[in-house]
Amino acid sequence: MPRKARLSVPGAVTHVMARCLDGLCLLKDKDDGRFFVDTLSRYLNDTGCRCYAWALMTNHYHVVLRLGEGELWQTLKPLNMRLAQYHNKKYGHRGPLFMDRFKSIVTQDQNYIEELVRYVHLNPLRAGICTTVHALENYPWSGHRALMGLESNGFQDIMTVLNRFGKNNALARKAYAEFLSEGNNGTGDRLLMGLVRSSNENIEKGRSPYRWVIGDRDFVRDVIKKSYARHLRISRFEREGADFTPIALRICKAYGVLYDDLLRRHRGGPGSGARKCFCFVATRRFGATVKAVSDYLRVHPTTVSAMARKGKELAKEKRLLSI
Repeated sequence: MPRKARLSVPGAVTHVMARCLDGLCLLKDKDDGRFFVDTLSRYLNDTGCRCYAWALMTNHYHVVLRLGEGELWQTLKPLNMRLAQYHNKKYGHRGPLFMDRFKSIVTQDQNYIEELVRYVHLNPLRAGICTTVHALENYPWSGHRALMGLESNGFQDIMTVLNRFGKNNALARKAYAEFLSEGNNGTGDRLLMGLVRSSNENIEKGRSPYRWVIGDRDFVRDVIKKSYARHLRISRFEREGADFTPIALRICKAYGVLYDDLLRRHRGGPGSGARKCFCFVATRRFGATVKAVSDYLRVHPTTVSAMARKGKELAKEKRLLSI
């Protein structure tokens, strides 16, 4: 039986976890930790995802991120493959590194994000690597140190998280540290799983990926609906040959520009609008990957994500939403 597609909604906050096969490790020395951080940074930046929290443990990792315009697997699959290649080469292992596909929880953007950040950053304490919340500041392989202002890793969205805890950095860090301490007695874990159960009650039964959503009833149903519709669009794009040319020509006609104009960078004017509209239609309407569009236009993936956001209204104005 084919596996069900992952829930993946552009812009949604998602908690991801991947665990190694029994007996294998992700973190044996500092070089392993640095490689993980560098590789995670690379794939988050390439796909336009924003990271709110992360933790690397001996045999698994957690990441809380806000998706860009692409699919979740476009970040996690190459990340896990690169990690497997590195560890197999370094430690002489053959075969898969991870136990199964990564697990994920899609989360509504309310107070749930704080709960996920706390859950992820308390991992070293729950594992007994750190003995106190204060000792987490000495653990180099999580996003906690960056939130406390002790280091900068270049890929973590510090300010979005701190703004949820206070009006300035000093107050926010104090409140965040207190929030972590409050969850150190295990209530945070129970609360998180309680949120999963209550959010998905009577929505889906059994071991279904649709169960892994946190939010109110309307949000859970909306995530499932959008994810399913997006999966159908990806299938459509693949069925039609994964060729951008028909999409590009349709948009060029609507804007009255030449095909070559779409492929050139512009500062304003019809060509600029056509490129933005193309990014939106290709990624949102047809489900093309941000990486594929960036290669086609020869721009960075984060640029594609930014143009796609601006292209929605342009596509509406040109009546291209049903292209």
